[in-house]
Amino acid sequence: MAEPVVTFAQLRRLRYCAPRIRAWCREHGIDARRLREGAGIPVSEVRATGCGFAAKAADLAEREAGL
Repeated sequence: MAEPVVTFAQLRRLRYCAPRIRAWCREHGIDARRLREGAGIPVSEVRATGCGFAAKAADLAEREAGL
């Protein structure tokens, strides 16, 4: 089974605003286009940032993947 990914749509469902999402990506060296283009960012990469913002997003991605 492929690793779940965090997408822009999931971050918006968590009510994160687009400017904050872009800022978070810049802070952690993540290419925001990966979120917008639908490919997503692997949960392990998101969790590696170590922030609560990321943990909530990773938790949602895992729940939606049935994990």
